[in-house]
Amino acid sequence: MDPLSVSPDVPAPGGPGSTDVPHVDYRATSVRTPWHELPGPVQAAVIRACGAEVVAADPPVTSGFSGGSASVLHLADGRQVFAKAGYGANEHLLQAYRQEAEVLSRLPAAVPAPGYVGRAEVAAGVAGEHGWQVVVSQGVSGRMPMPWDENALAAVHAACLASAAALTPVPAGLGTWGERGRLPTMIRDYAHAPEIRGALPALAAGELELVAGQPDWLRDRMDELQDLVELAEVALAGSTACHCDLRADNILVVAAPGGGERAVFVDWNFLAVGPTWTDFVGLLPLARLDGVDVDAWVARSPLTDGVPADHLDAWVALIAAYMLANAPQPLWPGGTPAIRVHQARYARAFLDWLAARRGWE
Repeated sequence: MDPLSVSPDVPAPGGPGSTDVPHVDYRATSVRTPWHELPGPVQAAVIRACGAEVVAADPPVTSGFSGGSASVLHLADGRQVFAKAGYGANEHLLQAYRQEAEVLSRLPAAVPAPGYVGRAEVAAGVAGEHGWQVVVSQGVSGRMPMPWDENALAAVHAACLASAAALTPVPAGLGTWGERGRLPTMIRDYAHAPEIRGALPALAAGELELVAGQPDWLRDRMDELQDLVELAEVALAGSTACHCDLRADNILVVAAPGGGERAVFVDWNFLAVGPTWTDFVGLLPLARLDGVDVDAWVARSPLTDGVPADHLDAWVALIAAYMLANAPQPLWPGGTPAIRVHQARYARAFLDWLAARRGWE
């Protein structure tokens, strides 16, 4: 399959509400520069960050949406690392890599994340027209948990519990870096974001294009959806440092030392402070598409125990609004077209679950 040949007209497999949901193969959403094609100064910067020579490189990963170089590298000292490099024409990518390096270098060891190895910058003019950012983490050998099933979700749920325990309250050091000297909060940076709060009114007024594959009932429920979006200002209060971009292609399921499987979370560049349950709940609409009984998980998980149903729905509605706001937008430089189909898919999956939870079906 061509990594960019994703179509909103291809139905997703299985699961309730899956008919005509925009489909994305998350294993093939990006075309990336292989290691041997990186400029010499960038390769040298990666080697310095690793502290050892590179003796072999795997083909680039084809998941994700950034378009930066991303490969497992085999080092002369026997280690395997995962190296990502992006150049300055894609400022979105550079900022993501800077932030990921900051977060990985400060995460507690109990968080299910790859260990931090190093970072580097290459100035513009040294490696061509643009400067570069490099971030290197420990290599992790695992599989993406798709299609979702009970075993995969159980491993991810356990990792969400471990992450929440390690990141509540926000550990010292995580909240004192960055240009603003603070971590984002989900209320300030998501619930208050004007482009998210304004997405549904813009759709209702015809000022924003409604992307293909959305449910027929959407326009009739705009007011109720907007009420939930507004409720997110209350629902997203919390004291946990949350991943905030936890998707199947940012998760690796690996063999656990004592048998069974465990999950490792990667791509830590959207860290924000909020409730402990948001990362896990954000996975459930896509697991539902694959036939998992996600309502049973909500009923029994310690993460959602005692959380008001309206608060869960407010988070689901906010993510749907975010996706509806972004899916019709032009791509940023270096972005891959699959991101827009992914956003249309997420909007539909989240809206379908919300409709089922609230009796709108």
